[in-house]
Amino acid sequence: MFRFLPLPDGALSLVAATAFCAEYLLFYFHSTTHKGLEGYYHLILVLLIGLCVVSSMAGALLPASFPVDLTNGIAMTLQGLWFYQTAFSLYGPMMPNGCQLEGDRIVCGSTVSRVRGELLANVQLFSLVLGVLVAVVVSYGYAASRYGRGELGR
Repeated sequence: MFRFLPLPDGALSLVAATAFCAEYLLFYFHSTTHKGLEGYYHLILVLLIGLCVVSSMAGALLPASFPVDLTNGIAMTLQGLWFYQTAFSLYGPMMPNGCQLEGDRIVCGSTVSRVRGELLANVQLFSLVLGVLVAVVVSYGYAASRYGRGELGR
């Protein structure tokens, strides 16, 4: 592709950052209609999309940086996983106790139920972050042991 349309380094990251900006605006304004527990899950999603915007912009500024590329990949992975987590938690079998789907809204019976659901969302996000970081470290360790240069370890 670059043979026919030569682009400067980081141009693809700039295109990705533009797409994430559009997604950020879409979910930011979409989330204003959601309150309570559903609003909290959407807030976390908007924060993860913001992380994708920032890491993509950094990729445009530093196109040869491995840490920036790794951060961008982790941010995109977390965003995708959070979409699934939100679906399972709010519209599937992982609905917090005391909350239920009524029509097109998530309604919690009490403030305690809503706070419990928000704390559960924090635990779910932490679990996803920890799981992704463990997967990255294990993958990096495997790749380094299999394809790494031996003289660097000596």
